[in-house]
Amino acid sequence: MRSCRRRRAESYASAAGAGSGLGSSVVHRHRQQWIARRGGGCVPGHLTSTGRSPYTVAAYAHDLRDFFEWIGQRDADFRCLGLEDLAEFFVWLQRPRPARQPGVYQLPGTPPAVANTTLVRKRAALAGLYRFHARRDETVPALLGELAGPRPMGRYVPMLAHTRRHGPGPDAYSPIRIAIAPKVPATVTAGEIRRRVDACANLRDRFLIVLLSETGLRIGEALGLRHEDLRLRAGEVRVVPRESNVNAARVKGLKPRTVPAGAEVFDAYADYMESEYGTLDCDYVFVNLFRPPVGAPMTRGAVEDLAARLRKRTGIGHFTPHVLRHSWATRLLRAKVPVEVVAELLGHASSQVTEQIYAHLTVEDHREVLVSAGMLRNGSVEA
Repeated sequence: MRSCRRRRAESYASAAGAGSGLGSSVVHRHRQQWIARRGGGCVPGHLTSTGRSPYTVAAYAHDLRDFFEWIGQRDADFRCLGLEDLAEFFVWLQRPRPARQPGVYQLPGTPPAVANTTLVRKRAALAGLYRFHARRDETVPALLGELAGPRPMGRYVPMLAHTRRHGPGPDAYSPIRIAIAPKVPATVTAGEIRRRVDACANLRDRFLIVLLSETGLRIGEALGLRHEDLRLRAGEVRVVPRESNVNAARVKGLKPRTVPAGAEVFDAYADYMESEYGTLDCDYVFVNLFRPPVGAPMTRGAVEDLAARLRKRTGIGHFTPHVLRHSWATRLLRAKVPVEVVAELLGHASSQVTEQIYAHLTVEDHREVLVSAGMLRNGSVEA
């Protein structure tokens, strides 16, 4: 029965249509236009032209909007600000939004309204703004550093960074330091994944959860899948960069890769194709089935709605689609898959990125290492 369904799914995939007829998707264009009117307008356009994801551009514009709101209150020009001014901006960011209005006094001891991780992200956006203009106008300083990393943006260090002849200068890194503790990626157990699959109300959603949990795809990569990207006979899922996706789905860094997948993934795909997809004429794998426009590519917003419903049904509050990616990577590393292989499967730029993100170990991981080394017996460490 299963093999028959999979053969039928292959025929569905090969006969899928060539598109849904939707026009070009625009993500949060009003934010980008708002930034443009206030002096930072070239930057979102530059990010778009260099192949950045629409969601990246939208997030960048969102973070810069706070900055231009702040300088608007002071009737200032960002080109004329100094480090002391930017330090005041980051203090202002930590206020609750109602307290950011001019003339509002904040009582001492009021807890910060935003976390340091948010401040670091906004600092990265602001540093990009200044670097962009510093390269085009010698009167504008790169106040938050001339380099994109490693120190101002993260801990990643290129392998040959030590071979630079003179090393980075004093202006290379951001002088405004924001301390953040390494954040352990949230994960879910195999049992919790099964609960989410069982909580799905339709086969499309079940297939999406199974796909993400068994391949580690990002949600944008999954939503951009075409039927031709699922190689059922080879047991592979191809991640193909496409900049023309009408649902704004994007492969991060436009980096292609191929991920092996097991029978569970393709069986779920076959069930979805046979029972729900039917004769819809669309080459996207994930499409609207129960709300208009039926047959149009599924969007990130629809997936966020699905995640919210699954959190409510299962009571697992930390679930997001990206948690499934973290969980898959963690399972691979605990199974002793080499980090270089995991980095390739995840589509990371380097294995250093993978090591940095997944450098978390639980007490049980520590216990297993100590037992394997002969240092732990009967619950106590050998002297």
